[in-house]
Amino acid sequence: MPEGVKSAAASVARNINKVLNAVGAGLSPTLDFYGHPFSHPLVEEYFSQCPVRFGDHVAKIGAFPVAAEQKALADWQLDPHQDEDGFRHAAVDYFEGNDAVFELRAQLWTDAETQPIEDTSVDWPMSESPYRTIATIRLPQQSAYGPDRVRYFDEVMTFRPAHSLEVHRPLGGVMRARMQVYQALSDFRHRKNGIAAANTGDIQDIPA
Repeated sequence: MPEGVKSAAASVARNINKVLNAVGAGLSPTLDFYGHPFSHPLVEEYFSQCPVRFGDHVAKIGAFPVAAEQKALADWQLDPHQDEDGFRHAAVDYFEGNDAVFELRAQLWTDAETQPIEDTSVDWPMSESPYRTIATIRLPQQSAYGPDRVRYFDEVMTFRPAHSLEVHRPLGGVMRARMQVYQALSDFRHRKNGIAAANTGDIQDIPA
């Protein structure tokens, strides 16, 4: 699609989300996906969009920022015309002096009618199944974009939704497609670069 059409669609989605929030209906993760605001990346809430196994259950996963330093950035807005890499620069600057803390929350699957697993365009109603905190993710102060780390992420590391325990196996058609596409992209990238792929299993594998 032309950039102008995508920008217009994103603007409409952002505005609908603002209305939903204003009337107390809460933000829609789907609209947020299509109409993502120009907010600071470390003040955003992140959602899996797709369900995963959750032990003997099924759930969608969300990460919610909770550190005071993150919440202080609520009014930060990117001007993409001034800095095309503004999100990256903002995140790197933040980590130079601050930790980032997210609560990891799970929304359990409770109703096959209102919470379809195969149709990821349907928001699971939080009135029926709220997100519940299950863990805390703490990202420490760091030099987040050094050249060795960038090379590792861009050239060496590989990522797929299937990098998980069986009890957290990805579910649904979108996830099945992702697993094939991510595998193909990883194979192509490493074949062209002539660099063996690495399945990161320990934080010590990542350049400091």
